[in-house]
Amino acid sequence: MHRPNCFIREIDSLVAAIAGFLLIYLWTRHSGIGVSPDSIVYMSTAANIRHHGVINDFTGMPMMDFPAGYPVFLSLIMLMTGLEPMQFAPILNGLMFGALIFLSGWIMGRFSYPSRWYKWSMLSIIVLSPCLLEIYSMLWSETLFLILILFFFLAARRYHLAHDWKGVIWMGVIAAVAGAVRYAGISLILLGGFLMLTDLRTYWKKKLWHILGFGLISISLIVLNVYRNRLVTGTLTGYREKAVTGLGQNLQHFGNVFCDWLPFFDDPYKYPALVGIVCLLVCLAAWLYRLIRQHDEYSCEQIATAHFIVYALFILIVASISRFQTLDSRLLSPLFISWLWGSSSWILPLFRRGGKKVRIGLVALGVAAVGCMLYGQLVLYRFNWEGIKYAGIPGYTEDQWTGSQTMDFIRHSPELHQPGVSIYSNAFEGIWFLTGVVSDLIPHKDLPWDVKDMMKEDQFYVVWFDDATNADLLSIETIEKTKHKEKEYHFNDGAVYYFTTPGAH
Repeated sequence: MHRPNCFIREIDSLVAAIAGFLLIYLWTRHSGIGVSPDSIVYMSTAANIRHHGVINDFTGMPMMDFPAGYPVFLSLIMLMTGLEPMQFAPILNGLMFGALIFLSGWIMGRFSYPSRWYKWSMLSIIVLSPCLLEIYSMLWSETLFLILILFFFLAARRYHLAHDWKGVIWMGVIAAVAGAVRYAGISLILLGGFLMLTDLRTYWKKKLWHILGFGLISISLIVLNVYRNRLVTGTLTGYREKAVTGLGQNLQHFGNVFCDWLPFFDDPYKYPALVGIVCLLVCLAAWLYRLIRQHDEYSCEQIATAHFIVYALFILIVASISRFQTLDSRLLSPLFISWLWGSSSWILPLFRRGGKKVRIGLVALGVAAVGCMLYGQLVLYRFNWEGIKYAGIPGYTEDQWTGSQTMDFIRHSPELHQPGVSIYSNAFEGIWFLTGVVSDLIPHKDLPWDVKDMMKEDQFYVVWFDDATNADLLSIETIEKTKHKEKEYHFNDGAVYYFTTPGAH
C-alpha cells in the first residue's frame, strides 16, 4: 500500500515535470538546442571521447577550461543512442528539466512542514523560471549539475538521519561527480564539510572521521581531472587571468541577477548590491534560527538554505580572484531553487503555529508574492518567446548565425583555405560549428605571449563578427598598427581581413 500512496502523492510533481518537458520541446522546436561557445567545446570533446578515446576539443587540443564530466556524459548518450548531441539534446534536456522539477516536488513533499499549496506555488515558479528555461534550452553542463545538487540534498538528508558511512559515501560520490561536471562542484565539497562540521548530534571523533572520508571521496575525480590537465597542458584548470572586478562590483552583479529574478524591480536597478546582501542575510538568518533552536536543523529546506549561503559566498570570492564572465543568471542558476526554498520555507512552520490573524496575513503575503512572481515570469516568457519562435534560441543555431553571409564566405572562399595561413576570429568556435573550418581565437590584449605569437606570422586572416564583439580581444585597429591590411571583405554581419607583414613580400 505504501508505494501506490507515495506515487499518488507525487502526481502533481509528475504533471509539473511533463509541463517542463513540453516547454523545452516548444522552446527548441524552431532551431533545435541552443549552442554557445562552451556548448561547442562540450559536444566536440564528447565526439572525440566517443570516436577516438581522447579528451580533446574541436581544435585537437586537450580540453582544460572545463572538467571532463559533462562531455563524458554526452559521449555515453552517444554510445547508447548512436546519435550526435545536436540530435538528442532537445529530448535529453527536456527529460533532465522534467527530472529537476520532479525531484524538486519530491523534496518539497518531505519538508518538515509539507504544504500542498506551497508545493504547487514553488513548482509553478520553477517550471516558468526564465533562468531555468535558459539553462535547459542550451547544451550546457549546468543541466546535469543542477540535478546533482538536488541529489546531494537528499544524500545529505539521509546522512544526518543515520550518521553512517553509507551516507558519507553517497554524499562523497555525488559531490565527486558534480566536481567532475563543473569546477563549481567544489562548492558541494565545501557544503558537505560545512554540514558535517555544524552537525550537533555527533561526537567530534566520529565527525572528524566522517569529514575526512567525505573529503577524500569528494575530491577524487576533480583531483584526477586537474592532474590530467597538469600532465597534458602544464596548467591545472587552463590559463586563468586575475580578476578585474572586486568584491564590491561582484556584489553589484550578484544583486542584478536577483533583481532580474524578482518582478518587483525595474531596470536600471538602483541598489542591486543591497538586494543581493538582503537575499543572503535572509537565508543566513533562517539557517541560524533553525540551528540555534535545534529544530529541523537537518531538514531538506535547511540543507538547501545552507547550500545557498555556501555557493553564494564561494562564487563571490572566486569571481573576485579569478577572471571569468560577469556573474549572470547562468552562473548563479545553482542558487535559484535553494534561494526559493531558503527565502520562503520559514513561512510554513510560522503558519502552522500562528493564530488566525497571523495565518490570514501570511496567506495574503504569500498569494501576493507568488502572484507577482508568476506574472513577472510570464511577461518575460512572452517577451523571450516572440524572438525565439521566429529566429530560434540565441546562439549559433539562431537564424542570424545559420544564415550568416560571413559564414557563407568562409565556406566557399578558396583563399581562406590556403595551407599554412592561419585564420583568427572572435567567434572561432562558431566557425568550426557552422563551416567545419578550424581557426584560432584572436588573442586577449592581456596575454602578451599570445599577441606576440600572432604578430610573428607573416600573413593571416581575421574573421570579425559584429555579434561576437569582445572588448578583451585585440581590435582590428590594434592589429593594423603592426600589420598591413592587404584585403578586406565586408558583409551584413561581419568582415574578413587579410593581414601581411610590411616588407615580408
